[in-house]
Amino acid sequence: MKGTQVGQASSARYGILAAALLAVEFIAGIQTYLIRTVVPIVGAELDAHEFYGVINGTGQVAMFLTMPLGPYLLQRFRVDRLLLHLTWLSIAGGVISAVAGNVGVFVLGRAVAGLASGALAAVSLAAIVSVMPETWRRMVLAGYNVMWVCTSLLGPLYAGWIASALSWRWAFVLYLPLLVIARIVIARRLTGTMQSGKGGERLTLGSALLLAASVALLSFVGLRGLPDAAAITVGGAGVAGALVAAARLLPGGTLRVRAGRPAALATMGLLTAAYFGAAAIIAIIVHDLLHGTNGQVALVLGAGGLGWAFAGLAAARWPAKPARAYVRRSALGAGLLTAGLVAIGAPLLAGEMAWRVELALAGWTVAGIGMGLTYLDTLNHIVDVPQESDGVSTNKAAASAILVEAIATAVMTTVTTATVGRGVAQGGGTTITVAVLALAAVAAVSVAAAATRVRSPR
Repeated sequence: MKGTQVGQASSARYGILAAALLAVEFIAGIQTYLIRTVVPIVGAELDAHEFYGVINGTGQVAMFLTMPLGPYLLQRFRVDRLLLHLTWLSIAGGVISAVAGNVGVFVLGRAVAGLASGALAAVSLAAIVSVMPETWRRMVLAGYNVMWVCTSLLGPLYAGWIASALSWRWAFVLYLPLLVIARIVIARRLTGTMQSGKGGERLTLGSALLLAASVALLSFVGLRGLPDAAAITVGGAGVAGALVAAARLLPGGTLRVRAGRPAALATMGLLTAAYFGAAAIIAIIVHDLLHGTNGQVALVLGAGGLGWAFAGLAAARWPAKPARAYVRRSALGAGLLTAGLVAIGAPLLAGEMAWRVELALAGWTVAGIGMGLTYLDTLNHIVDVPQESDGVSTNKAAASAILVEAIATAVMTTVTTATVGRGVAQGGGTTITVAVLALAAVAAVSVAAAATRVRSPR
């Protein structure tokens, strides 16, 4: 009887912790869609179109600066206190952005929030891996997919409705009480320090600084005061620096698309660069270039997220494990992603055509379906054991999957937002936006080619 009571108490403890972790993941999804939705609104109110790249890049720079500190902090400070301190830091970032009277203060808020998110990533992962039993851990990871299905619909609706009914400023703070409650619940169930794990991969400080500096350079491309030639030079230097850092951090052969896991990592990098690069500017396209309403921005973002979510659920139910099946599905997904990007660019070239926003809506939905069909299978081919040894351990592959997505997303989103913001700030932006979408489409097409070099898992 006593053993049963202990077991029930443990189950209740893990259940509450799991619910809090899922709540935090839900809020993370809300935050992702929030910043995408309100960036063009902030740009209009604060006359900050040329700072789109800086707004996007600042959070990425701050994240890369604190990401390598995660293992250090976990081993030297109580996890519950660390979690709460970082929570207050993230809340401060949201409040600073909400009360910003100019773009400089808004960017400061984004930087503070980014500093917190980089370290929090390690803390949240430690809670799942080091504390929860395997059954509960699997349930939480599966629940993360469900949370992103929910936020793909509710995130844009929340941001669009609050921005229209109240103000974009309120959108940054109304969800914070839920975040505080969830983090307090997690903190009360985590005590002591945690080891990061022997053999774990760390983001070294030198490479982190190089990544941060590279993304910072890319964010400056959007500034109107920078001549075109200088902007191209700065952008080239930023991309080159990011590639050098990636070559240091990722398994050998990744940038050369070497057969095996390196090819799978390269495929993931191309896929996330194409999709998230476009995702970062879709709200800007609808709001600034197609002159859509806040509600239409939310609708387009939500449709794309739902397309990814439901296609991803289908891919999870029927995974493409054999090499040929994976190549076929990747080709289909890359084709849909490319077609969606072309559809988004079409109304920009067609001028004052009817149904411009509706065509962008259809295009982004199709792009989301393409992403959903490809993303999970690619991730599975990274972390599953291949038939032949390719010199990459499973632990290193899992860490590299997170890292390649972070690098590709940071570089491409900063490039796209800075470049499009520069065009909008100069009174146009249509031509350069089409060029940026074409760049994303090239990355999407390359996914199909890279996928052919990915081996089947056993």
